[in-house]
Amino acid sequence: MKILLSIILLSLSTLSLADDQEKNNMMMFSMFTNPAGQDMKEMEAFLLRSANDNEERGYNRCGVYKHRRVGSSRSAYIYCYFNDYNQWAKIEDIRDSEGGTAVNKQMFSDHTDHLLSIAESNLKPNPKYALLVRTTFGPYLTGNERSQKAKQFFDYYENSFGGCNLMEHLWGPEIGYYTVCGFENYKEFAKAMEIFNQSDILEQKLDILEHSDEILIRVDN
Repeated sequence: MKILLSIILLSLSTLSLADDQEKNNMMMFSMFTNPAGQDMKEMEAFLLRSANDNEERGYNRCGVYKHRRVGSSRSAYIYCYFNDYNQWAKIEDIRDSEGGTAVNKQMFSDHTDHLLSIAESNLKPNPKYALLVRTTFGPYLTGNERSQKAKQFFDYYENSFGGCNLMEHLWGPEIGYYTVCGFENYKEFAKAMEIFNQSDILEQKLDILEHSDEILIRVDN
């Protein structure tokens, strides 16, 4: 009986440790554009290798999505979750220690990196499709007011899709907010849009400065 109890306590301890190690409070979100004339599959293979390399360097979990409908027709994205700045610093030190070689071929025409905070986390891992909603808000708002507006806007998507994430700018080229909602087929998307279109969102003063949305599809090995 004592042995069984010890095994149970050890299992609970291990589970708790795993939860503590992967809080996924932050994200490195990288956006890429495929060069004109290059087969998209070439960049997909490059991004999948990059995602795998990032996990080996210490990120909790990475994945790749690419454009499917609406939005930029040549875009693709890598996301990598991590816990805090200390973990990220270790990863970047490892990356810098690797150096580079002159024979490396750049497989994209341009890209941006965004260091984001996970404000809301309801998205199930690795959905087949993802709706990416990028929003910026009026510069006359305070940081807290922008976050409040972003959360208000996000809630309409969460209520429609029933499982979305909200990410906030920490470092990068824009003070943006990013909503990501997952779905497995377009029937699910249509059902969510019916709910969204019946909401009172058009009656809300959200102070949106810029807005874009794009449907993405998961890239698998």
